[in-house]
Amino acid sequence: MALGDLVFDETGSVTGVRVLSADASGTKLEVCLQTTGTIRGVAETCFWTYTQLMRPDGSIYGEGQGVMTTADGDVIQLIGHGSGQAPPPGGTTKFRTMIHPHSASAKYADLNSIGVVGEYDVGPDGNAVNKCWEWK
Repeated sequence: MALGDLVFDETGSVTGVRVLSADASGTKLEVCLQTTGTIRGVAETCFWTYTQLMRPDGSIYGEGQGVMTTADGDVIQLIGHGSGQAPPPGGTTKFRTMIHPHSASAKYADLNSIGVVGEYDVGPDGNAVNKCWEWK
């Protein structure tokens, strides 16, 4: 495996959290996130809703869907999943992610058949940083 070019470079914040369940498998949360940044150097805004299962062993698994709109009016749908570890109190949660983009735009059509891998980190204040690279 080799990483290619940086595809997304975003910052943003968690805009909402809702508890979905709590049982022996862990606590499942629904998280809403809004980011802004760039996709291949073009300004974009992205909205995500994902679920996050916080397991009893401290590991976290998440999956969700997002939609990105570029400054040029292109729309990219996103499906993603990732894993992380619960941080110590006041620490940053560090997720490692896999995202599958899809767009009807000819400009981003090459994204329809690739995956991008990323580092998605969320601080205790809900501020987030997301960077994703093409997986070659």
